[in-house]
Amino acid sequence: MKIIDILNKKKLSVSFEVFPPKEDGKIQSVLSTVEALSLQKPDYISVTYGAGGGTIANTAFIADYIQNKLNMTAMAHLTCISSTREQIVDVTGELEQKGIENILALRGDIRKDQPNLQPIHYKYASQLIRDLDGMNKFCIRSACYPEGHVEIPNK
Repeated sequence: MKIIDILNKKKLSVSFEVFPPKEDGKIQSVLSTVEALSLQKPDYISVTYGAGGGTIANTAFIADYIQNKLNMTAMAHLTCISSTREQIVDVTGELEQKGIENILALRGDIRKDQPNLQPIHYKYASQLIRDLDGMNKFCIRSACYPEGHVEIPNK
């Protein structure tokens, strides 16, 4: 189910957010946590995406588990600061194949070990959103800094 449909039906919704492990061997603890959270009957569960896109395989795996094993609505985070368009096409194709209809599109954080990282294709989430809107039939969510992002010189 698309999150927009949930929000249109309900005045108040509840969701949880989980963080994929950086190491594959620790994924079972996240799956156990997701199962425990599902007992609270949230409207959806979102799965984050590590800085620099380092956990995308685990993000997709956990979102797939939520969507297809627990039969709950999942939202996968997708960051773009260190991604190429080709990588975004691959990731969204995988998410679409798994039946994930909801994406939280973000610029993403620059990893501390790459402070001088220059964007490959996407400098802003708005650029990612434009591409996503033209690629697939996702419900695209985003986030912003209402007070202005810390990197913007003139807020």
